[in-house]
Formats: sequence, structure tokens, C-alpha cells
Amino acid sequence: MNPYPYLILLKPRVIWLLIFSSTAGYIYAAPSVNWLELASLLLVATLAIGGSAAFNHYWERDIDAVMTRTARRPLPAGLVPPAGALALSLALSAAGIALAFLLLGHLPAIFVLAGWLFYAVVYTIWLKRRSWLNVLVGGFAGNATFLGGYALGRGSVDLVAVLVSFAIYLWIPSHIWALAYRYRHDYIRAGVPMLPVLIRERKSVALVSAMNIVAAAYAVLVYLMLGAGAAGLALVLGGAAASVAASALALARGDDESMWRMYKASSPILTLFLSALIVARLF
Repeated sequence: MNPYPYLILLKPRVIWLLIFSSTAGYIYAAPSVNWLELASLLLVATLAIGGSAAFNHYWERDIDAVMTRTARRPLPAGLVPPAGALALSLALSAAGIALAFLLLGHLPAIFVLAGWLFYAVVYTIWLKRRSWLNVLVGGFAGNATFLGGYALGRGSVDLVAVLVSFAIYLWIPSHIWALAYRYRHDYIRAGVPMLPVLIRERKSVALVSAMNIVAAAYAVLVYLMLGAGAAGLALVLGGAAASVAASALALARGDDESMWRMYKASSPILTLFLSALIVARLF
């Protein structure tokens, strides 16, 4: 058996950023880094988030088969049987959630469970095929990743943690909607009601670009509120400037390529924000 298609089910190119979000939450909140705690968090996050991603592959295999962007994924390509994908997803998810309660404690584990539920159940099963609110409601899974790490480091969750977590939440719609715009014909063919396929193209470009700018401005505002230091601020401002530039290009051109560039730039920009939190805490 070739293990590579099973690894792809975990969406490693996507989930690493959510795992990094948990790591940033922990390091920022903890009085000092306990490497055993951090290793436990990384294990739990990888299992739970990877399990939810594998479940998403299983549940959406019919959609993936009719979309050009996803037709070569392991399930529609016949590289992994549906039963195997489901078994992997449930095994990883169960292990991740169980280990969260065993190794991390109840409060961090509750956020691990909440993140899994928002992505696998609320977003994937309930809303994705039914409503354009799918991203806005399912996006709370992003908050949960940061809050789980923060709760482990601090032992509690406060207003600061919630406000910082919304920097991740606001990033999610512009990230996913930019991709949905670029592949809007795929989503139309699959009958998935992502917001960019429900409104006129020019309005869609303007809305997604505005969301991207709002997310960048919020990240800068939150970081300034934290008063966390110049080194981290330079990272956040650099990310915000790149985000605004990508949005301005999309607004000016309004074409698929500029929206694709905005999508591709969004992950590094969030990485800079999360890295700034770690830099601020450590240095």
C-alpha cells in the first residue's frame, strides 16, 4: 500500500498553518515554554486537524470529482477507497480528541473538540452545500486552534485571547473566497454556494478585496493593542502592506490572476502575524 495518498488526505499544505496557530497561542500565553507540553499540543493538533481534513476529503468526494481543481485528489482519483479514508479520519480524530483530554487538560481539549466540530460537522456536513454562510460560521474553527494553544499556556482564556483569535477568523473568508473566485466555475458546476459565485464578478472582487484589507487592518490594530514590541510590529506591518498591495492589484485589475495572487499571498501574511506573536513573547 502506498501511504502517500493517505498523507494527502490530511491536507498537509493547509493544516500546518492551523497547527502553527496553536503553537503561537501557546508560546504567547505561556509564562515559559514547557517543551513536553508543546510537543503534546503539536501531536494533538496534528491528529485532530488532520483527522478533520481527512473527513472533509471523504464527505466531499462527490464534489471533488466534478471540480477541475480537486479531481486529482486521492478519493476521486481512485487512489484511496472511501472506507479507508473514513476509517483514517475517524481514527485520527478520535485519537487527537482523546489525547487532548488526557495530555492537555479539559479547557484546551474543549477547544480542540470545538475546532473539529466547526470544521468537520458545521462547515463540511451542514453548511458548505447549503449556504454562503458556510465560511463565516465554519471559520470559528480557526479561532479554536489559537484558543486551544492559549488555554494550554495560560490555563485560562481571556479577552485578549479572543481578540487575537479573530485576526485568524477575519483572514479565513478573504483567503477562501479568493480561491473560490478563481475557481468559481468549478463551484458553480458542483453546486456549492460560495459567496463569490452568487454575486456579480466585479462586486465579488470588491468584497473579497475589502475583506482582505479589513483583516490586515485588524491584525495591525490588535498587535498595537498588545504593545508587543517593534520586532514583531515590523513583521505585522510588512504582512499588512503586502495584503493591501494584493488587494489593490485585485481591485484595479479584477481578473482571475490577481485574485489568485491575493489567495497565494494570504497564508504567508497570516504566518507573519503569528510569527510576530512568538517573536514578541520570546524576544
